[in-house]
Amino acid sequence: MSALSAVEMRHNILAVYRQSTREDITQGLTWYPRAHAIITEWAGTFERSIANVACVVAALSPQCAWNRNIIIAADILAGNPPSIGGAIHSFVRIAERIRDDRATQLDGYFKVACKVRSFAANLAGNLDVVTVDTHGAQIAAGSPRANLRVDRWRRYEPVASAYVDAAHYAGIRPSELQAITWLTWKRLYPQGKKIALRRQWDVVGEY
Repeated sequence: MSALSAVEMRHNILAVYRQSTREDITQGLTWYPRAHAIITEWAGTFERSIANVACVVAALSPQCAWNRNIIIAADILAGNPPSIGGAIHSFVRIAERIRDDRATQLDGYFKVACKVRSFAANLAGNLDVVTVDTHGAQIAAGSPRANLRVDRWRRYEPVASAYVDAAHYAGIRPSELQAITWLTWKRLYPQGKKIALRRQWDVVGEY
């Protein structure tokens, strides 16, 4: 996909925001505060810093559903092996190292990991940082078939900045807009629908 301008990405993000339901908005506004409450509680339970717990949880997040993410993180923080699957094995090992080192930053554990670093900041309570995953990049690109790469900071930061800009227009925090649009996008394009659409695009040669 060709590069998108900041204006185009902002337009696409706000277009999804305008499709948000009341439930999307309510859940999106409370998503990170609720996640931060879990992190804060665990910091007390496991006698760790909020930053360390946030880093452990975030390290497990790539391609791992949130409901599994937190179960596996709780196991690791308790010093136990994961009781369920769902996290990438190499990331489980990294999360265990972060736990053992009581690390409060992800430097030295990931080469880049833009999304993981941003997610750790959000979980630790910074609501002005934007976590951009595959869904978030598709939102900015305006298509569920988009392959807008955000694996390097030079590609990640323009997308994150577009969310910050769009949030200013919407009158909410950047992380709130990201969470609301993420929930809206997942509702509009569940996995089954995305698969069906991709098969359709394959047939017509557009994917």
